Amino acid sequence: MKKKLLTILQLFLIVLPVYPEQLDFNNFMSAALNNSYKLKTSQINIAISHHGVKEARAAYLPTISAYATTERYNDLTKGHAQITAVGNEILLNRSYYQDMAAVGLSYNIFDFGVRRKELDIAKADDKQKLIMLMKDTKDLKLDAVEIYADTLGLYKQSVINGEKLALQNELININKRLRTAGELSEVDLVDSEIIASETKSDLDEVKNNLAKKLTEISYYTNENYNIKDIELNDFPKDVSGVITDTEEPVKLSATFTEYIPEESVEAKVYDLEIFKKQEEYEIQKKANFPKIRFDTRYNFYGSDPHNFFYGLDDISQRSVTIRLSTSFTLFDGLKNINTIAKKKLEVEKVKIEKAQQLAELKKKYEQIQLDCQNAINQTENNSATLALVNKNLEMLKRLNTNGIAAKSECIKKQLELLDKKLKLEQNQIKNFTARYKMHILINTENQKL
Repeated sequence: MKKKLLTILQLFLIVLPVYPEQLDFNNFMSAALNNSYKLKTSQINIAISHHGVKEARAAYLPTISAYATTERYNDLTKGHAQITAVGNEILLNRSYYQDMAAVGLSYNIFDFGVRRKELDIAKADDKQKLIMLMKDTKDLKLDAVEIYADTLGLYKQSVINGEKLALQNELININKRLRTAGELSEVDLVDSEIIASETKSDLDEVKNNLAKKLTEISYYTNENYNIKDIELNDFPKDVSGVITDTEEPVKLSATFTEYIPEESVEAKVYDLEIFKKQEEYEIQKKANFPKIRFDTRYNFYGSDPHNFFYGLDDISQRSVTIRLSTSFTLFDGLKNINTIAKKKLEVEKVKIEKAQQLAELKKKYEQIQLDCQNAINQTENNSATLALVNKNLEMLKRLNTNGIAAKSECIKKQLELLDKKLKLEQNQIKNFTARYKMHILINTENQKL
């Protein structure tokens, strides 16, 4: 009985339909945003820059320190030497134990605005990292839509090529029968076999490229995909149906607002980088200026000539030190002059890099704008034509043909329609990609910090 139940269960599992794994653009984009190494790094950089601002603010607070020391001083002159002062140390003519503890406070009173500029640099870096996260998110979305579009295009091509190969093999069988009946030449038969062979080679190449593209998809989603068990869904019909960072989707029309490269996130990043470099240049110019510091120290000390512990007991003696000091470099071998020159050139370098980036951005945007304009003009007609092609293909599949010659012509028409269908499918993918890129660019530029 158990064997029968097990056999029935096995047969039931065998006949169960196996559904391919579904992959759509929204799920892919969501996984890419959640798993992106670059975005995670950008978020950590933001946290680091927050601490950098706090670190720069700490320079406005005094430094409090404490220390303690104990020592044994042995006089080797047996008391015959004179008391001598060497620097900050007094050398006595007797042996003793000495203990000391102190609490000190120091504060940078004046540094010609260096602290202020260091804090400004930290704040600029903090804001820059926030904008970098926006930029990295935008770049990720633009890369992701390209990758999904390429993968979807290859998937569509593999499906249609598979259908074409099946029809071409059927056509070869029909041509063999026509050749046997003397209604088709050997050349035409061989031509059909060559075409089928080329289609098979193309299909193998497309599947190989699709498998490689799926590894790129896996990089973004951290999921593994099997080319034999996956189905890629079409893009949404409207870009407003895809994942965005704003609640209100941007409505695209046949006209676009003028693009201003100076207001892009890339320009803002470079503006802050220029500001930081300029501040570093100003700081370096003041590197050798005098610095005024205030220091004070409260001392506890005691000593005993014979016993270490008695010296600790005698630590009740007190003293207070108050000091105002300044320091500056008179000559550093011309090091600072060259460092200043280097910092100034770094500012000029970043300005040129910004100009180059903005020129590239303008070129890229104009190309996307042209593609989007073309996509808006073509989308409606492309969709209507594709619907007609699909309708015609369905009618040809249901068509009952009389005779092998009529069947051959029907297959040839189907092959022509499949070529048209592939071209229209690829156009749809291209059109959506162009509109989505424009959608992302507009959304990113409209975001507020």
